[in-house]
Amino acid sequence: MSPSLFIEQLTFSGGASIKLEPASVVVIVGPNNAGKSETLRDILSLAGRSRPKLKNRVVTRMKMNRAGTADAFLEWLAPYRLPDSKDYQLTPLQKINNFSKIKVSDTGSLFGVNLEQAPEYQLRVFWEKQEFSSSLNEIFFHLLDLSTRFKATEPASAFDLTSDIPYHPIQKMCVDQTLADRLSGYFQRAFGQALIVNRTAGSTLPLHCGPVPQLDPGEDRVSPSYARKLQALPLLQDQGDGMRSFADCLLQVTAADKFVVMIDEPEAFLHPPQARFLGTLLAREKPAGRQLIISTHSGDLLRGLLDANPSALQIIRLTRDGNLNHARVLDSDRLRTLWDDPILRFSNTLDSLFHEQVVLCEADGDCRFYASILDAIQSADSNTRMPDVMFTSTGGKHKIPAIAAALASIGVPTRAIVDFDILNNHSPLKEAIEALGGNWDAFEARWKRVKTGVEQFRPELETAHVRKEIEKLLEQVSTPTFPLDVAKSIQGVLKRASPWDAAKQLGLDAVPKGQLRQVAEALLADLKQLGLFVVESGEMESFDQTVGGHGNAWLAEVLRKDLRQDPRLENARRFIQGLFSPRPRLPS
Repeated sequence: MSPSLFIEQLTFSGGASIKLEPASVVVIVGPNNAGKSETLRDILSLAGRSRPKLKNRVVTRMKMNRAGTADAFLEWLAPYRLPDSKDYQLTPLQKINNFSKIKVSDTGSLFGVNLEQAPEYQLRVFWEKQEFSSSLNEIFFHLLDLSTRFKATEPASAFDLTSDIPYHPIQKMCVDQTLADRLSGYFQRAFGQALIVNRTAGSTLPLHCGPVPQLDPGEDRVSPSYARKLQALPLLQDQGDGMRSFADCLLQVTAADKFVVMIDEPEAFLHPPQARFLGTLLAREKPAGRQLIISTHSGDLLRGLLDANPSALQIIRLTRDGNLNHARVLDSDRLRTLWDDPILRFSNTLDSLFHEQVVLCEADGDCRFYASILDAIQSADSNTRMPDVMFTSTGGKHKIPAIAAALASIGVPTRAIVDFDILNNHSPLKEAIEALGGNWDAFEARWKRVKTGVEQFRPELETAHVRKEIEKLLEQVSTPTFPLDVAKSIQGVLKRASPWDAAKQLGLDAVPKGQLRQVAEALLADLKQLGLFVVESGEMESFDQTVGGHGNAWLAEVLRKDLRQDPRLENARRFIQGLFSPRPRLPS
């Protein structure tokens, strides 16, 4: 078994203890100021010993473990073994971390451990001891944050292939052409340019980007004429932040001899497609047996990680309450089930992980309307903090329960806005109530009474009239292919025959007055407390019935109005204000 040093458990200041899987890809998400970046810094601090006690630490305790024997560990360190000796030179491993805050004395020691000449017995004891309190841990951890993002793309020092240890990622590319070609291919796909190591630049090994120069007859890669062609290409270190950041993240993950690599915001400086591609590559290129921990604000990067479908992917969502940081893990099986759903895969639902709360709507138009109303009611001169909320479409009522349950499972406060006709059927109403933490038994009896009351209304057309109307439409059809306009007309006839068609437009006014109306109002009030907001007037278009049309046509006209002051939109403004009055409950 290949040796592996990994984090087994993290305990957060809010009290949650989360187990991490060996060789896992761990993604830390959450709203701004939740403690994502600080989590990575705390891990690096806790990895060593003799660290000062930190105030307001996000991660309060960390448990480490290892896999593989001490012999396997020493075999892994074989490239660092001194010639004709049982001692190991670990300074190259530390040099990879020369961007971190590890303090190494002038004599090459790290808290008493001689990195220039570490004895084999000391490394064996380090590996076999269970408490892992040794400061040696730190040289097997690497934190790549924004302050050090471009270091790996700067020219590496030239080295002696026969005696020196290639510790720098660019040096690794020099001795591993397969690795170099693979990374160049990824860079080509992301930016349309190859990534090329210049082995003829003297005391340094810079990276160039651009088209690979052609070898003329008689030329090879060390020919002066070829070196001049290569030198004419742009240096990667002189390119934009996006190119350098992309390359740096890949180099550090694929070519650094580290057991635990942590990256803070790998999506920085990248456009969404590049961030998604990078997420896929990080998951695929992570060496076997290594642990990769990522802090991110990007739904695109997260989608890329999901595209790669790594065997062990854990998503931890952080939230902050005062000085306490609370953490929850999304169930991996549920995550994979949801990711197979096209609605989630091709929507922005995953972006809700980076907001304090989310509102699920049936369609994109609903999201635009309700988000616009919320924006309008925020007073420009108010000191009230705007809610960090995201409206997202589920593509219909039937998707609300699954998405609500997934978001609630990792602590995302979730509400849903649905049209009145959700009361028409047992499903998905029951599933939505349960996904939001409610008990169906507390709602079922009242729902049945309201449904029965709505259906007491006689259809607008009797059966004989429905048959007559449809036959009249069918008589018009003479073409082999059934006309779409006739099909829509027949659908309209059937809708007019349903009491729920009227209920969707009338809302509570479709419920008989009196005691049944009181039952319906109490039912909707309790659903609202749960986080399920039923439009009392029927549907989105019922908020302003002076505007004709439906869906996008209605929405385009309404958004031209003064959403803040138009009197006909007062009910819409009250509805949205009420949306954020109660705090939605989360399932325990």
